[in-house]
Amino acid sequence: MSKSQTKNRVYFWEDFSAKNLRETSVGRKGLSLFKLKDMDIPVPEFFVISPTVFKDMLFESLDRDIDKLTHKGRNPEEDEIEKSILKTNLKEDLIDQIRTAYTRISGFTDAWVSVRSSVVFPSKPEVSFSGVFSTELNVRHMDQLIDAVKHTYASVFTDDVVMYCARKGIDLSEVKLAVVVQRMVQAEVSGVVFTVDPITQDKTRVSIEAVYGLGDVIATGEITPDTYVLNKKDLTTIEKHISPQEWMRVRTVGVGKKKSAVEKISISQAWSHRQKVEEKYLQEVSKIALVIENKSREHQSIEWVQAGGRIWVLQSKSLSEMFIQPEVVVVREDRDTIGEVVNSFVGRYRDVDSIEEKAFDGAKKLVQKQKHEFDGHVEKLINIAKTVDKNSSETETRVQTREDFLLSGIGASFGTVTGKVLIVDDGRKEIKVTKNDVLVIKSYAYEMESMILSAGAVVTDTGGLTSDIAIICREFRIPAVVGAVNASSTLKQGDLVRVDGNVGSVYKETDPSISNGFKEEKVHPVVAAYSEENLSGIDLLNEKKKKEPKSEEKELDESIPVDSTLSPSATKVFVQPVLKLEEIRKYVGNSHGMVFVDMDRIMIEQGRHLLAYVEDKKFVEYAKLISEKICEYVDLSQGNEVVVSIGSSTVGEFREITKGKSMEKSDIPDDQFGLQHYVSNGDLLKRTLKIVKRVRDVYKKRNVSLAVHAPMSGDLMRVFKKNLSSVGLRRSSTFKVYAIIDNPAEVILVDDIIEAKIDGVILNMPRLARQMQGLGRDDVKAKYSLSTNSMLKMVSNVIDILKPFKAVVTVICEEDKQLVSECVKNGVYGISVKPEIVKDVRKLVAKEEAKLIMGK
Repeated sequence: MSKSQTKNRVYFWEDFSAKNLRETSVGRKGLSLFKLKDMDIPVPEFFVISPTVFKDMLFESLDRDIDKLTHKGRNPEEDEIEKSILKTNLKEDLIDQIRTAYTRISGFTDAWVSVRSSVVFPSKPEVSFSGVFSTELNVRHMDQLIDAVKHTYASVFTDDVVMYCARKGIDLSEVKLAVVVQRMVQAEVSGVVFTVDPITQDKTRVSIEAVYGLGDVIATGEITPDTYVLNKKDLTTIEKHISPQEWMRVRTVGVGKKKSAVEKISISQAWSHRQKVEEKYLQEVSKIALVIENKSREHQSIEWVQAGGRIWVLQSKSLSEMFIQPEVVVVREDRDTIGEVVNSFVGRYRDVDSIEEKAFDGAKKLVQKQKHEFDGHVEKLINIAKTVDKNSSETETRVQTREDFLLSGIGASFGTVTGKVLIVDDGRKEIKVTKNDVLVIKSYAYEMESMILSAGAVVTDTGGLTSDIAIICREFRIPAVVGAVNASSTLKQGDLVRVDGNVGSVYKETDPSISNGFKEEKVHPVVAAYSEENLSGIDLLNEKKKKEPKSEEKELDESIPVDSTLSPSATKVFVQPVLKLEEIRKYVGNSHGMVFVDMDRIMIEQGRHLLAYVEDKKFVEYAKLISEKICEYVDLSQGNEVVVSIGSSTVGEFREITKGKSMEKSDIPDDQFGLQHYVSNGDLLKRTLKIVKRVRDVYKKRNVSLAVHAPMSGDLMRVFKKNLSSVGLRRSSTFKVYAIIDNPAEVILVDDIIEAKIDGVILNMPRLARQMQGLGRDDVKAKYSLSTNSMLKMVSNVIDILKPFKAVVTVICEEDKQLVSECVKNGVYGISVKPEIVKDVRKLVAKEEAKLIMGK
């Protein structure tokens, strides 16, 4: 087999751009997905396995078994080829690359993915190979993933594929496959959109097909989809054909290692005759399709799904050959058989391999010849390693001399938990496990997964960071120490221990106050805050500051009115700085700070684009001007937290100011806003963050935190955090990073967003309410309610989701007092209201908190 290295045999979607890839490296489908990613089209996370892996694996399999497969000129069966491929193992370093990419897709969990072929055949781009090779859906766990890749490879050697290639006049042994592994989205609605009418070939129309559930039924013809035809010019619906749908196909979750399945479920009569796609989503799908068509400069057929109020694109294909008369190809009477293809394939790559072998051997001899030149360096490295090892051992000895230390391993999942040791060695036995237990596992079995999920913490004798146990514990945030040698014999049943997953150590618990094992606070956050005297009160703040030595920075502004009769509270009450500064001054003294000061609005009101000042080399003057405007708000807060936001305004609003059109990328739509806008304009993001840093460092406003609108996903938030670090802004006790949730889709992804390790979220309830109630996102004149049952339920759900993360939730309540009451009952960190009602809200918060303390 070829000695080619496994470097860059796995291409992860975040790490590469289509500009640096070719069909020969990732195949047609893989290259298409990278192009979509570069266009900022919403595509589920993916990675591509290089076609070199296909060539190497098939050559190893077929070359090994060719005598058996083609004995005496016989034609092997399809399942014989498949068995040959399935019993061939991938190299360990390649498996590690695939495991790393798969883990990155799933965020330390075993994600459901699809495994699809991505053909490599650049000599005939007009041959599509559409639907020719197999697709594996609903794949979960590494073993299933590897098998799915092998099944995809084996699908090349079938009678149908041989016939297809014969019809096209193609030598099948020249075809290679890359493999696309992509996170599966649980589709509520699936469909296909054509950027030309596929029937009339009218290029002024967009045609959309849609079904409930998974969309493979469209291709198979099992269900007649809805059809919608829209005008490209204004996206109005021209035609609409609603087809009743009595059942849909959905993915069902497997238990443990059991593969998930696809199941038919019935649709109620109330839904079966309804329009499957709302008008706003029809327009969103059309907009995405037209962006792809515009940037690719070709008509497109695009597969899409709707999930959780969000549209995802699965793949896009060019329709450039759609209206070209197909070439007439006569099928050869002596067409290839599977056996002939096998012989041709092995013969082709055996010759190539022979050349590579000679080159490899020549390089090996050269290395051996020059080996003596490096011996001295090797000796030095060994001596350094010994010194480091000695120092490490001394350090480890010092660390482990604590009297309560019991054992150490690898910290595989963060967190610290105290509980009683429960040793298990057989997953088949039914053992009751609770959060009071520290599960100690000698040898893992799949049956133990339910026990792990019930435990407070987990310790294992063996295993590493990518073991099943480690992945499960990280997914469900269960502290874990793996690879702790002899843990099951060192620890005794019923011992009270403390597991520290941060450092990978287990200690004997010496706190006599812990009698029931697992320490877990179940007290309402408001009650806990009162018991710890951790309250926010203006009167307490003023009293504290008056005791401090007076300085220019610490002196309070006595012109700001403060009502000292207001009770302190556990829930912070912020003001929305929506009035002029002099008006805000009348009310801000009775608040706990401001959420949020709109930096976008300040920059747009300046009337000239930030990057225009950079172009004119006047950024320093501009940064000083914007910083001072922000400081005017910060000074009013008198040391309380002030959250500055970026991303509220659309690209269109930035284009309207001087030099805005030239400073914003032309391919970004006018209605884009939030983090997507800033990430797509990296220089704007970097300069804006430098202004925030200037406010904190030059003007010494250490009470300023930062929030970003419409984060969209955890991946974008991680990009944002990297930019923060690049300008020297890092989370601290005084500098918090928040995500402002502006879209209903972000509510569903809030756990993914918070996993980017930020401090909390701000629920922008006015924007959320308007969208959920069918109004324009920024239609401030429209009538909407912040306290409908669905809105209150959404707040409660977000708080429940974020509890394990210990992330704070602040809610924009405007002047809705019912929403304020519900927020206090749910234990939010803070609420932000209009300045005029801040005193009334403070009193309402105190009243609601009193009820909680009294247990009412």
